[in-house]
Amino acid sequence: MSHVMNSLPTHTPAPESLAFRANLARLVSPLRRIRPTVPFWRLAAHRIPTLHLYRDLLRTAPTDHIHWRVRNIFRRNHHLTAIETTKRELTKGYKWLGIFQSAASGDPKWQAVLERYDRMVESKIEKEHWRDLIDKELEWQHRLKNRPILTGGILHATPVNPPIPRMKPQPMEISRIMVKRMKQREKRFAKLNTLSEYRDMARREREFEEGLIGKHVDGDKAVWGGKAFKDWAVQLSESSKTIYADLTRQTEKFLAPYPPELLEQVAEARRNKIENKTREHERERRGEILKSTFRRQRRGLPAHLLSRLTKDQVEQELIVRRSVAEVGYIGQLKQKKGWKLRTPKDEGKSEEKVWSVIDGTWTSPLFENALRKRGEAIMEENETRETETSTEGAATT
Repeated sequence: MSHVMNSLPTHTPAPESLAFRANLARLVSPLRRIRPTVPFWRLAAHRIPTLHLYRDLLRTAPTDHIHWRVRNIFRRNHHLTAIETTKRELTKGYKWLGIFQSAASGDPKWQAVLERYDRMVESKIEKEHWRDLIDKELEWQHRLKNRPILTGGILHATPVNPPIPRMKPQPMEISRIMVKRMKQREKRFAKLNTLSEYRDMARREREFEEGLIGKHVDGDKAVWGGKAFKDWAVQLSESSKTIYADLTRQTEKFLAPYPPELLEQVAEARRNKIENKTREHERERRGEILKSTFRRQRRGLPAHLLSRLTKDQVEQELIVRRSVAEVGYIGQLKQKKGWKLRTPKDEGKSEEKVWSVIDGTWTSPLFENALRKRGEAIMEENETRETETSTEGAATT
């Protein structure tokens, strides 16, 4: 087969064809699009001319207002990554640079245009000023609304974080620090495993070498055995001890006893939380609808209760769970279910009075007995009168 292939005639292109191909390659190669391996905003061919354009625009700006406008536009377009949009803005910048230079050289047309543009930008500066004030105020209100508050709990110490007060929401900076420490800890353990593998590898190489050339061999001829193995083992052990010391030091630092200042801060946060919740419940008892009120109204019962309670029991359980009242029908239900209800102070300072959950007032047993006897007397009188009226009507008939 190779003999047949070698015997086939070979056709060599004509010199004119070779010259045409070379000329075509020379003309087409510069037109080939070369895509850079990095984004265009990181290339010096884009960054340096853009900075020179920005400085020239600031240097040739005729007024302070136009100078402010140039800075504002470049600050707004600083993060552009689209090629077409960036090219359009740069073209606009070079056009402005030409206008500024023409006006500086004494062109009356462009001087009049820039004077009118300066007045327009002056009014825009005032609008931008008020818009910035509004944006800053809205940002500040958002920060106040979402600022971290102490919940009264403690985020217990771990090998990556010391004991800190639990906050809601937890600041992103703290979470990032903890994640970074976790990654560093993982890297240290991975390095320990690598050093252990190197130590085992050196020991196996020493055993293999001793098996080949014998245990009693000159130190200069041994690569892994004798003094060489001791040098390897010492270096690997020192590196492992350094990593272990860092891990132990970090763990002891974070697992230290809680400082008294932290405990006092957490206790103060718990007292404030109780005061805030008490004030919130008082507002709800007065009839005010709060965000927590809607959250409580949407609260349902767990599945294991819904499966074994009757319809009336479910209704009563929802009434008890969704209300903060402690008197009347709701107070009676809560008292029946064993809730610990709040008993206000007796304003009358009488030992005979008792707190009535149904009425929501202080009552006296003597007064209750008198009212009951009076009510029974009234009922008897009404029954007597009804009997007499019915007898007289029958006699008349």
